[in-house]
Amino acid sequence: MARTKLVLKKIQNKAYRHITFAKRKTGLVKKAYELSTLCDVEVALIIFSPAGKLILFEGKKRLEEIVSHYLDSPARKRGWYANFDEMDYANWNLAINI
Repeated sequence: MARTKLVLKKIQNKAYRHITFAKRKTGLVKKAYELSTLCDVEVALIIFSPAGKLILFEGKKRLEEIVSHYLDSPARKRGWYANFDEMDYANWNLAINI
């Protein structure tokens, strides 16, 4: 049985939105940890909750070191895209490898 495509839109019910944020935040931090550990890559994850609380995950290096590495890289290697629909997926791996 195929899954139906989920339409992404803001959850109107504040309680459901908070629960969904908490669950997805935990999953995202777990994936960042796994990516950092399994693939030996630099990972920094910054999340601000709807209440303005900072959630920060740093892999093996501190956030300042990772951001400095990013800023010192040439612009073409930074992989910055204003709109994900315009991304060139053929060169995606090259764009994010720093």
